[in-house]
Amino acid sequence: MGLLDDKRSAQQQPDEDLWEGLFGEEELETPSESPEAASGDKKERRSKRQKREKAPPKRKPPVEKAQKPKRARAKGKGLAPGQLLILLLLGVSIVVAYLVLASMIRGTLSANRPPSGDAIPTALPGAEATTQTPSRPILPTSTPPPTRSLAEIATPTQIPLPKVTTRFDQNIILNPDDIQLRLQRGAEYLTLGAYEAALADFEHAQTLDEKRAETYVGIGQAQYHLLNWPAAENAFLTAISFKEDLPEPYFGIGMIYYLEGRYPEAAKEFDHAAERNPAFAEAEAWLAIAAARSDDPGEAMAAASRAISLTQESAIIHIARSWAYRVQSPPDIDGAQGDLLYAQKLAPYSLELLIALAQFYTDYRPERIAEAEQLGHYAIQWAKNDLERARALHTLGHTYLAQGRKEDARKVLTEAADLTTYEGQVLLGGVVEDLNRALAP
Repeated sequence: MGLLDDKRSAQQQPDEDLWEGLFGEEELETPSESPEAASGDKKERRSKRQKREKAPPKRKPPVEKAQKPKRARAKGKGLAPGQLLILLLLGVSIVVAYLVLASMIRGTLSANRPPSGDAIPTALPGAEATTQTPSRPILPTSTPPPTRSLAEIATPTQIPLPKVTTRFDQNIILNPDDIQLRLQRGAEYLTLGAYEAALADFEHAQTLDEKRAETYVGIGQAQYHLLNWPAAENAFLTAISFKEDLPEPYFGIGMIYYLEGRYPEAAKEFDHAAERNPAFAEAEAWLAIAAARSDDPGEAMAAASRAISLTQESAIIHIARSWAYRVQSPPDIDGAQGDLLYAQKLAPYSLELLIALAQFYTDYRPERIAEAEQLGHYAIQWAKNDLERARALHTLGHTYLAQGRKEDARKVLTEAADLTTYEGQVLLGGVVEDLNRALAP
């Protein structure tokens, strides 16, 4: 029985190695047996456990798992986050650029839209320029505004003018026979000093309407700047024949007569301009100057007073009253100098101011003759065309004669005569007389 019991016990006992491999060192529950058998089994298991503790357990070497190959990114499929950000920024930039361009195009079309109403050339002869204060007094001024005087807005006639663009160009390309556009662009050309281009526009407008007075005003102003004074006078007279109430043609004729030295005739034309436009302060100012040089003190002071009542912020107004003070009986030289110095504060680099102040010091303040000479040199450097340069040279020549420097006077007066000679005739009044004085022994 004992042998059979041992066999049966061995058959019922599970494989210890298997259980130990699966559950480690945990004790396994076995079916209930007799105390003796259980005690023997416990001793046997304890003996086996001690053997295992002495020898390290056998473990199967780990089976290396086959590494899965990394998946390669297919070229051309998908974008990195940085690339997506760059594309987004490019898209936003394109949209912004399109909006800015559209805004600029709308602004250009709005600027090119011609205003309504008749256009009269704005570069009127003799209109006073606004005060300028550049940093260096020897450099040329910038492009003058439309209200500048005829003698103050010109460019050298012997130097080819660059192509000038205006805001009316595109509309004229689309509507070449629009007379209003032609008048407007011609007036802008006058302010820019492109006198030949202005003349072309006004003459084209003339072919569209031969009875439009404004076209002849423009032609007269362009011809004046081009030193074709006979043609300018004819154009102004034609404008008057079509529209007598325009002050501009009278004023243009007055400027021609004044610079030719025909002061009484110039005074009459300036008076006509002032009558047709009572608010035309520059016309009153030039009337005062022409009357003073015609030795008419009453008219000179009356016109200067009317001009002062209209505005006190124009340099030509105070220059005019300084002339009126000089011809009073007795002359008010201090008052004349005070007005010139006030005008100098308003427009220190105005050609009219430089010429007037140099002449005043030469004729009335001989102790300041050196300053008069310096002002004459400044006027030459500020001149923007042949006519302005000739007037400045004439002023300097007059100062040289007062100093007894005939040779120097001869040189500058000869140049002034050459610059203003048209068809063999010297246009600028007084140059020939002073030149004859310089040539006299």
